Amino acid sequence: MPPPPSRVAVSAVSAADLSTSTTPGAGAHDAPAPGPVRSTLPARVDVAVVGGGCSGLSTAVRLARTAGDRSVLVLEGRSAPDPRSWCSWVDGSDPLPEAHSVSWDRWEVRTDSGTSTGTDPDHPYVLVRATDRVAAATERFAVSGRVHIVAGAPVTAVAPDDRSGDDTHDVVVHSQVGAVLAGRVLDARGPRCPEDVAADRVLLHQRFVGRWVTATRPVFDTTTVTLMDFSGEERGGPVRFVYVLPVTPTEALVESTLFTPDPADPFDHEDHVARYVRRRWGLEQDEWRVVDEERGCIPMTDAPATRDERWTAAEHVTGTTRPSSGYGFARSNRHSAVVARHLLDGTPVPPFTDPARTRFLDAVFLRFLRDRPEQAPEAFGRLFALPGPLVVRFLSERSTPLDDLRIVLALQKRPFLTALVRTLADALVRRRRTRT
Repeated sequence: MPPPPSRVAVSAVSAADLSTSTTPGAGAHDAPAPGPVRSTLPARVDVAVVGGGCSGLSTAVRLARTAGDRSVLVLEGRSAPDPRSWCSWVDGSDPLPEAHSVSWDRWEVRTDSGTSTGTDPDHPYVLVRATDRVAAATERFAVSGRVHIVAGAPVTAVAPDDRSGDDTHDVVVHSQVGAVLAGRVLDARGPRCPEDVAADRVLLHQRFVGRWVTATRPVFDTTTVTLMDFSGEERGGPVRFVYVLPVTPTEALVESTLFTPDPADPFDHEDHVARYVRRRWGLEQDEWRVVDEERGCIPMTDAPATRDERWTAAEHVTGTTRPSSGYGFARSNRHSAVVARHLLDGTPVPPFTDPARTRFLDAVFLRFLRDRPEQAPEAFGRLFALPGPLVVRFLSERSTPLDDLRIVLALQKRPFLTALVRTLADALVRRRRTRT
C-alpha cells in the first residue's frame, strides 16, 4: 500500500491544506512573497476561493483558463511566504508543471532486512515548493487578468447575503481585511483532522517533523529518494521511519514520521532526526545544521470526510487525501478540474470519491497498520521490491485489478487476511447500525 507523502514535501498537508505549523527559516531556497497583494477587496467577484494552497491554486489556475470574463479572487490567510511543499509521482495532472523544483527517477525503502529500490523514468518523483507554485500561478493570473490573489486575508465567516433580492444568491465572504460578495465560494482549506471516529472505523495520526538540513561536506546521494527508512528502529510501538529528500550533495529534507493512534504522542522527532543523521551519514553535531522546519499531523482514516458546517454557504474540497497514506497532491490536482467545471456551471461541487476497490484496499491496510505495526517495514519493503511502474500505477490510482492482485499476493498473507476479516466485520457492524 502507499507510503506517506512528503509533507514538507507534501505533505502531506494535504496536500489539500491540512493543519500544519511551521518554523520560519531560510528553507531550502530563497522564495518570493506569495503573489500580488491588493490593498482593498473588490465589491463583488463571481468566484471566491478560500485558501491559496494546493487545491485552491490548482482550481484558480483552471478557472483562469476557462472562466471567460468572470472574476476570481483567491483569499490566502498567510502574509509571509508559504514554507510548505509537496511531492508526488508525475501523472500529468498538475496544471502548473513549470513549478516543479526537483525530480528523481529512483527511490528506495530501507529495512533491517535490506533495501528495495524502484524506478520509473516516465513518471519521476517530483518536489513542488509552495512559493514556486504561487509564483508560477501569479504569472498565469497576470495573463488572464481575471484572477487575483490577496495574501494575509484569513477568512472568518461565509454567509448568505441577507440584503440580496430574490434574483441573486450572492454570498458574503468576511475576512480580516474586509468583506466581498461572491456568486460562488470554494473553501479549499481542506478537511479538519477528526478527533475520533466510530469504533468500526480506523484513525491513525500521521505526525511528522521535517527538517531541512545543510551539511558541511557532501554526503547526500541526489540520485535516490529514501521514501521510508525503517532500519535501526526500536521494536514495538507505532510505525515510525525517516524520509529523505536529497536536493544537493549538502542539502536534504530529513523527516521523522510516526503513524500513531494517539494524537498527543510524545515521540521526540527532533532527536529522531539527529540520531538518524549521525547514524546514516556519520555527521557530528558541528557538521550540519537545520535551516528550516515543518511539522504537522495528517489523519489516516477510513471514516467519511466531514466539512466545516459553520460555512454551509460555501462549497468544500473534501476527500482528496488518500486515507491509507496521506498522499493528496496529484489527487487534488485531478479533482480541481472537476471543481472548476462545477463552479462555472453553477452546479454543486462533488466530493472526491475513490472507487470502491480502492476504498476497500485502503480500509484493509489501515487495519493492518493499526493492529500489526511491527510488520509494516516488511510490507513496505515487499511492495517496493515490485517493478517500479507497477508500484507507481498503484500509488497514483491508475492500477488495474490485475495490478492490485499482484501487490496483494506480494504482501504477508496471514496479517493481511486477518485485517481483511476485521474490515468485513466492521462493515457488517455499520450495516446493522444503519438498519436500526
